[in-house]
Amino acid sequence: MSTPRTVHAAVEASRSAPGFVVNEDAGRMTVAGVLSREALTAWQAVADAGAPWLTLDCLDGSDDHVAPRDAPDGDRVRVTLTYARRDGAEHLFTPEGWRSLLLDADRACRVSAVRLAFIRAADGFRTRGHVVEPWVDAPAVAPVPEPRPEAGPRRVVRSQSPEQMAPPRIEPYVAGAARVDGPAAPAWREAAGTMIALSLPNELYRDGATPMAMLAGQPPRKLMLGDGGLGADGFDAQQAAAAWVYLEGTDVEVRHTFLSAELSREWTAGQSFRAGLPKRVGPALDSARLLYKAHLRAGSKDTLKALSDLRKTLSDEVQKLLQQSRDLSAAVWRDVAVAIGALVVRLAIDAAKGGGAGGAGFAGLYAGVAAYVGISYAVSVSTNRRFLGVVEASRSAWRTKLYGFLDDADYDALADGPLAGAMAAYRRAEGRTTAVVWVVVFVMLAAAAMEAGWIDQDALRSWLATAHARVPAAH
Repeated sequence: MSTPRTVHAAVEASRSAPGFVVNEDAGRMTVAGVLSREALTAWQAVADAGAPWLTLDCLDGSDDHVAPRDAPDGDRVRVTLTYARRDGAEHLFTPEGWRSLLLDADRACRVSAVRLAFIRAADGFRTRGHVVEPWVDAPAVAPVPEPRPEAGPRRVVRSQSPEQMAPPRIEPYVAGAARVDGPAAPAWREAAGTMIALSLPNELYRDGATPMAMLAGQPPRKLMLGDGGLGADGFDAQQAAAAWVYLEGTDVEVRHTFLSAELSREWTAGQSFRAGLPKRVGPALDSARLLYKAHLRAGSKDTLKALSDLRKTLSDEVQKLLQQSRDLSAAVWRDVAVAIGALVVRLAIDAAKGGGAGGAGFAGLYAGVAAYVGISYAVSVSTNRRFLGVVEASRSAWRTKLYGFLDDADYDALADGPLAGAMAAYRRAEGRTTAVVWVVVFVMLAAAAMEAGWIDQDALRSWLATAHARVPAAH
């Protein structure tokens, strides 16, 4: 027999002892009473097992350390077992320890596995937060539950007293796919009924020494918390309500508000909250689901309107970017036409004079045209870049303020992608027109230098002729 099963057998042999007491917490269990010789023999078997992870201390009525076999008959004996805790798991010998864990919601929500010495493999089960299985070996670690981003009961249900609070997570108290059964099931059902009842009101408080629950509906109800037994139908309805409110999506506060309002609407006067909950929670859940569906439809209309606005705004921005690309190209070709016109005038004068020499006037004209083309282009590009900066800033504001309901992939497909494509098209057009402007400015400045006599035109013509002659030769 494994050591945990041996300990469980010793506890069971001690239960008939006068003054029997058992207390079990995480990593520690104490059994006390006037133990029979049979019980002491069972505890001696635990001590003789020599499990390295388990320490046993036995004290007689004088608080002297004794071996269990040496404890005197008829004397009160206290046996204490200690063992190291493991992250993510609880290891318990007794049903009392299991019940204590379930009612300590903070402790229960920090583990994902509970291993019990008093159940067999066929008696294990799963909840939404725990794997409950037999304890057959040394304590072992288990995964630590990851916090959920959605609101848990303690964030939704206001509490005015630290002794009366909703659990931080509901998963340990909601059953999995299979039915919960076996020796560990009654304590779990009792604790689940208690914790779910604490998770459904809007507020928990005390009126003097009386625990109270408030439902903030129309009309609001201030009810004694009370006690209540659960039949199978009431328990299943509470399980369904807790799963719907806390485990089906992110609108936890909205669903909780709808359910509490429906519970309040037709509450029977004079009934405590826990006494009336099993009867009311099923119909209230059905009504709350219908209200939530209507809420989603209304929200869908708002979402579609927001997406339509996004589409219109995006279309306007893309059209502005495309118009800027066209305007930039038109402005560049207009400036190029001015430059070409100046050159044509000069050539026409040369032809009329029979190839006369240039002058300072034309040098100034060419330099002025070059300055005009460069400055005009720089102003256009600067204005457009400021506009692009405003578009980028407004796009960031859209993402966080108006369209936070869209995930990154959807927002990229609906807004970022099209805008990025339009901006890329504009930048390509800007790159091409910049190249054209540089060529025009260079040509005009070169022409100005030639007119001013800084460049010998005959030498330039000879160099160009030589370079042209070398090109066919190279081929």
